[in-house]
Amino acid sequence: MTDGYEMVDVETAELTLSEKSGTRNVDLGEALGCEKMRPRIWFVEPGHERKRYHSHEEQEEFYYVLSGPGRMRIAGETHTIPEGNAVRISPDTRRKTFNDTDREHVWLVVGAPAVEDPGIVHEE
Repeated sequence: MTDGYEMVDVETAELTLSEKSGTRNVDLGEALGCEKMRPRIWFVEPGHERKRYHSHEEQEEFYYVLSGPGRMRIAGETHTIPEGNAVRISPDTRRKTFNDTDREHVWLVVGAPAVEDPGIVHEE
């Protein structure tokens, strides 16, 4: 870390594929050396339905739609999240993102605290 901050160009950052969901993403937490949060940029392709319906033990999550609209299932209800809107979800609330549209959705997703909390998978 330089002088208390780090910076990354998301356009040129390393894009990886999530082992759990198959979602292409940029791990901003790793790129920036985050210690207290886990930020990522998710690129959710049209027709993508592989994210797990899940909750967490400790990790609260913040979702912001960079381009979309985004689609989510939260606590048994399906929501369309307009571009430029944000959602905060408590650890024990069940959630998943998906894309049943013909456009790519791009999300900024931040989990905190930055603990190993792989999630508890639930039936929908």
